[in-house]
Amino acid sequence: LALAEDNGVDRVALMTMLNTTIFDCLIYRGYGQRVSERDHFPYPDAHFALDLGTKDVRLVQSTAQKSNTPMPFGSALVDRYTSAMAKGRGQLDWSAIGMSVSEDSGVDVSKHLERCMKGLDKKG
Repeated sequence: LALAEDNGVDRVALMTMLNTTIFDCLIYRGYGQRVSERDHFPYPDAHFALDLGTKDVRLVQSTAQKSNTPMPFGSALVDRYTSAMAKGRGQLDWSAIGMSVSEDSGVDVSKHLERCMKGLDKKG
C-alpha cells in the first residue's frame, strides 16, 4: 500500500480492488480495510492487541530457532512489532505495524495515529 500511495494510487481503492479479485476472503477484506484506512483502533469484537502479536511472533521465532527451521520473514516481523511497541502502540490492533511502513516511506500518519490513540483514552 505504501508503494501504491507513493506513486499516486489511492490506498483504499487499491485494497478494494484486491479484496474483490485475488484476495476475496474475510481476513484480507477485514485487515485490508483496516490497514488501507489506517484504522487500528482495538474494537471489542475485532481486535488482537499488538503487544500480544509481538509475544506470539517471538514465540514462533524462538521455536523455529530451536528446531533449525528457517523463518525468512520472522526477524522482519519481530523488528516491525518491536518498533511499533517502542512507539507506544502496543494496545492498538496488531495491524498497526502497517503504519510504520507508511512512516518509513515518508507518509505522515500522525492524524490517523491520534484518532486511534484517542479511542484508547476513551476505553480506559
